[in-house]
Amino acid sequence: MHKRLWVILGIIVSAVVLSVVLGVMFSIGGVDVNTTNDITVDDGVKSEIIALSGIKKGKNIFSIDEAIAIENIEINRPELKVISIERKFPNKVVVYVTRRTGVFSLALDDGRFAVLDRELKVISIDNQADKSLTKLSGVPSDSVSLGQALDFKYKILLNLIKGAESCSFINERFSTFFVSMKVEDEVIDLKTNTGVVMRIPVSSNISESIVGCYSYYLDKTSVKGKSSGVICLSNIGWKWEDVG
Repeated sequence: MHKRLWVILGIIVSAVVLSVVLGVMFSIGGVDVNTTNDITVDDGVKSEIIALSGIKKGKNIFSIDEAIAIENIEINRPELKVISIERKFPNKVVVYVTRRTGVFSLALDDGRFAVLDRELKVISIDNQADKSLTKLSGVPSDSVSLGQALDFKYKILLNLIKGAESCSFINERFSTFFVSMKVEDEVIDLKTNTGVVMRIPVSSNISESIVGCYSYYLDKTSVKGKSSGVICLSNIGWKWEDVG
């Protein structure tokens, strides 16, 4: 009986010792911030990012809630995107960030302008419109909040952006080619810098539609069709209409 008690006591002591050892071994000893090559952040910003993440020295490395850390950083520094949070065992953590690129400019009811990136996240609200960005309309101001993405009902636009990116229209290239994007109940009108409007039905597979519409623009339209009118979807496929 006494032998059994000693065995149980030994197991308990071993578990406590192991818990202490692991706690010390995996206690966070350092947190760093790394960036992509296209941006640099000074030590002050790095310290702010670390503070916003809530990742503190001394905490167990397994206790990190990455989703909360990312949300805290991106809401307070909306111009930044957290690529990942990496645990470098046994006791280091690295936060990888990059800078978001503005793609859309949306006029707000108060006269200011929201800048949105390719993920439809509001990265800044400015007093002046950035005319180098795609002018976005048809999205009400009540769906706009700094550091947040547009309301769920506008997530359909992400499929359009995805389709455009498959045609190599990414970030600045998107804004250069598409000067405006108007969202309506049944269609999304994309006006190009050449003057033609690409009309994408909301009810269609939007990512495929933008690819098909752009292919038609490249291969099937005349010189006039590339500089005016509307390319839209009909019962027999894509067609160009002269609206002027």
